[in-house]
Amino acid sequence: MDLDFLAFGPHPDDAEIGCGGLLRRMKDFGYRTGIVDMTTGDMGWGSPEIRAGESAAAAKILKLDVRENLDLGDCRIEDTFENRCKVAGMLRRHRPKIVLAPYYDLPIGRGLGHNDHYKSGQIIANAYNLAHLRKAPVEGEAYQARAIYFYFVPPGTPPTFIVDVTPAFDDWMAALDCHQSQFHHPDRPRPAGMPAVREVFETFARYWGWQVGVKYGQAYLSTGPLKVTDPSQLVKDVVPRP
Repeated sequence: MDLDFLAFGPHPDDAEIGCGGLLRRMKDFGYRTGIVDMTTGDMGWGSPEIRAGESAAAAKILKLDVRENLDLGDCRIEDTFENRCKVAGMLRRHRPKIVLAPYYDLPIGRGLGHNDHYKSGQIIANAYNLAHLRKAPVEGEAYQARAIYFYFVPPGTPPTFIVDVTPAFDDWMAALDCHQSQFHHPDRPRPAGMPAVREVFETFARYWGWQVGVKYGQAYLSTGPLKVTDPSQLVKDVVPRP
C-alpha cells in the first residue's frame, strides 16, 4: 500500500510520542499513514507479546493503515548496511511521500540520546537515500520519498515547523495510554511530586502549540531547505497575537 506518511519508531511507543498527534490528524485529511517499529522493545517493561498488543491497540486508535516491526534488537540497533537495506525495503514496500524519523544528532545517554533513538535516525536517513538506488540489494522497485522530517527535536534546537494537533489531541493521548507496560508500570512507582508521563507529553504539546498560537502542537526538524511556492500559505492560519 502506498502511504502518505510513514513514521519509524525505535521502540513500540516512540512513534506515538513523536508523531502520534500528527498521524491521527492526517487521517482527518484523508491521508494514508503507518508506523514501522525498529524493535520489539524487549529490554523494556513487559514482554514483546504485551508490547505488540499495546501497539496494535494504539494503531487502532490512530487509525493507521500499516504497522510493522523490524525486530532489530532493543538496545542493540547498529547503523549497518544490512539494517539500512531492511529499512529501505520498507520504504520501497510502502512508498511513503513523507518519512518521519527520530533525530540522529542527540546527546548520547538515557532519554532522547538512547542508542536506539539516534542510531535509528542514522539508519533511516541513510535508507531514505539507499531506497532510490536501483543497484542496491533491496527487494522492490527503487523509490524516492519526497521528504524526511525528524522528531525528538533536541532541547535548544528550534524546530523547522510545528503541526497543530489540537483536534487529534484526545486520540493521541488515548494511543499513548495503550502503552500501560511502559508508562504505568506498578514496579516503577512515581516519586511524590513527579508529574505523570502523560502530563509531560501534554506539557510539551502545549509548549510547542503556544509557539504557533494553538493549544497543542508537535515539532519537527528538516535538515534541508523547504520549497515554498507561495509564502503567504505559511501564515494562512496564523492568528496575530494581541
